[in-house]
Amino acid sequence: MEKVDFRVQVSRKVLQDSLLALMKEKSILHISIKEICEFAGLSRSTFYAYYKDEYDLLQAIEEQTLIEANAIALKYKMTAGKPNSQEITVILQDILQLIVNNSNSIQVLWSENGDSDFQKKFFRKGIERMSQFRESVGTKSRDKEADKYDFAFVIGGMFTIVQEWLKNGMDIPAPKLAKILAKYMGG
Repeated sequence: MEKVDFRVQVSRKVLQDSLLALMKEKSILHISIKEICEFAGLSRSTFYAYYKDEYDLLQAIEEQTLIEANAIALKYKMTAGKPNSQEITVILQDILQLIVNNSNSIQVLWSENGDSDFQKKFFRKGIERMSQFRESVGTKSRDKEADKYDFAFVIGGMFTIVQEWLKNGMDIPAPKLAKILAKYMGG
């Protein structure tokens, strides 16, 4: 794995944070590279050293978020049978901790100024993970067609609850929210 220079890491992070700060106010459709650079205090040549345009920068943020979420999902290996409430709660706590650690970016990515394609991708990944989870624990489905709608319902509801939690400044602790969400997953 290639070691990235500290200055490169800092410049990329400043550019990413600048885009996210601007996206709190408006859609990426109305943000220019010039604005990002001015906000970041970096030159356009620095921007172009790492990204081809503002959409490439946004995609880098989105990809990193998906990588981190996927790492959590892959971390857990369930045993056969229905997982218990505590197992579900622990997984949800890890996911919520990711959100807490990245609340600035996730708040923007999941907001009305965020990329709807990213939101759909995140949603689809959630449904896919629930399906894989069911298979990994050996739970047989009686109706696979109905499952995809059940999963969409559960993930959609959880997504909406987390969005509301973010809008409310994460007003309850993540472990408490994880227990609430676990109830919806049958835990």
